[in-house]
Amino acid sequence: MVDQMQQRVEKLGPSERIVQALTTVTDHLVHNRPGAITKAPHTNLGVEWRPATWRLQDGVKTVFRKDKAGKKTVEVKLGVLDADGKTVKDGRTVVGEFRTPGLYPEVAAWMYRQVADVFKVDNEFVARWASWSFPQEHRDLKVILAAFLLVQDRKGDPVVEDGKVLFNDDDLRNVGEAMCLLRSKNDLNPKLLLRVGQVLELPAVAAINRELGFGKSARNPMMGRWPGAVTKWLRNREQNPKVLEGLVKAGFKGTVKDLARKVGYKPSSPQFFVTLGWKQIQAEDGHRQILDVTLKAVDSWAELSERQICEKIMAEKPNYKTIVGKLPATVGVTRAVMAAAIEAGCLSDKDLIILTPTLEELGLLGVPAIAERHAKALAQAEDQRSANIARNVKSQVVKDQLQDAADKVAVKVMIEATKDMRIYCMVDRSGSMTGAIERAKAYLSRLLVGFPLDRLHVSAFESMGKEITIKAPKAAAVEQAFKGIAASGGTSYSNGLLVLMKHKPKDGEDVLLLWIGDEQGEPGLNLAATIRATGLNPVGFGLLHVAGGAYGDNGRTVKDAAAVLGLPCFDIEEGMFTEDPYSVTRILQRLVAATPVGKAQVGRPAPTRVTLVEQILKTDLLKVPIAYQAA
Repeated sequence: MVDQMQQRVEKLGPSERIVQALTTVTDHLVHNRPGAITKAPHTNLGVEWRPATWRLQDGVKTVFRKDKAGKKTVEVKLGVLDADGKTVKDGRTVVGEFRTPGLYPEVAAWMYRQVADVFKVDNEFVARWASWSFPQEHRDLKVILAAFLLVQDRKGDPVVEDGKVLFNDDDLRNVGEAMCLLRSKNDLNPKLLLRVGQVLELPAVAAINRELGFGKSARNPMMGRWPGAVTKWLRNREQNPKVLEGLVKAGFKGTVKDLARKVGYKPSSPQFFVTLGWKQIQAEDGHRQILDVTLKAVDSWAELSERQICEKIMAEKPNYKTIVGKLPATVGVTRAVMAAAIEAGCLSDKDLIILTPTLEELGLLGVPAIAERHAKALAQAEDQRSANIARNVKSQVVKDQLQDAADKVAVKVMIEATKDMRIYCMVDRSGSMTGAIERAKAYLSRLLVGFPLDRLHVSAFESMGKEITIKAPKAAAVEQAFKGIAASGGTSYSNGLLVLMKHKPKDGEDVLLLWIGDEQGEPGLNLAATIRATGLNPVGFGLLHVAGGAYGDNGRTVKDAAAVLGLPCFDIEEGMFTEDPYSVTRILQRLVAATPVGKAQVGRPAPTRVTLVEQILKTDLLKVPIAYQAA
């Protein structure tokens, strides 16, 4: 059994890089605000999305990209919006494409293609990968895996020989169905369930499915079992009115309607429409039967006073999303309304953290009971979202509380993730990093804060290397350690590593080398020779490529060295810190997990870490709940 596992791990070697890329991808599958797509050669997609807007200038629609500069948003003129409403031009040159809110097709197609490539190597592995991903937080990855499994061609078909059925093939579509139907903490909510179908309808994804033979129609996209899974899901909610009512209260009413329209769902009772507040109109030609539906009057707060609204909140305890949707503009979110919502338990821990700036503005963090509830929410934080929110509060005390919560999350996660691993981090501060060193330093406070300090060694280098001492597992301590470091001098990646050679790995520890810079250094062959001479025997590289621009952006020192040594080089994209900063810990955790485990050497035992692929292979396949199997 162990030998079989090892054979599958080795067979999946190239695919492990793909798995890592997908579990650490920072691009969002959906953007809920307008943006612009521009070329980005150093990203997986070759393009990047940034928030953008347009406004009339001299009668012409001019597009402005919204870039972050510290705490401020700076508008950068991109070009003129063409008549098609998409193409952005600077003169005659196409510089980008303006996008309205919605799916990001490039991300969807890229992720889907990566899954398809792994499927070609090992069909069942993709099903186990999906099963492993299901309880995780990476929603976009789960949507892509569910979409793929619902249409792939391993669907339980009979295997026939000499006219007799020998057995039925594995039904991997069942795993996709299970992802749609299972209920748990991180399940596919109605929006994600709808998104699975939207992904399958994308032309680029439909083209991949045709290429793989997952469907015969040249016109219609392959939807596989998605319509059937959605029908089962809707039937179950209709048969469990409290669950359907809960979805309405949670703000999913419109999404449930969209799902029903997509699959042509026919409810067994008019109560389904009543619960959704969905008025039914008979078509003029009478081609469909309309159930007799009498809708209740909408519970409006439009005529209520602030006091009456607070009383309703205390009595009905709606969630915060519902409260905001019902609040009349004449009242708004007042101190009393927010206090009532908190006292009634309408806000989740995540709501309280996200709303910290509002609580501060309303003066509610000075109320002992609310301050205590807020502190408990921070103590239960599961991601580094609070570090991002800290930018938007005024009080230094509150900033410190938010940052401390983010730091504790990072430490808790990374201590376990980096068990039996020693990390060496080398930061390029040479002259070619002019214009980029400040960005790199800002990223470091997020990148390094979670690593155990007794197994983390850091240097800054130009022609020579200098060890950097981080005194505490805090973002502020990382910032302090790099204070006063500016870009100047030549570049020697080798010396950045050599200055740390007084710190040797212990028996049973793997070595991971993290590089931060623009790769404008010595030839990769030279760096590879230096690494060999140290005897560190690293199992992989992590690379945060920060383009300085002073001498171009074509450096390859680290990637070439990795190629010479035959090591994986995992990209850490800048977007992780700018677009989705609270996912840093999750992404680093996946990067470390994906790093290969070193082999035993003479006099040194093999590390006991389990690679990401091995974790996935040990995961049991998801099963469709019994309640749905007869549906």
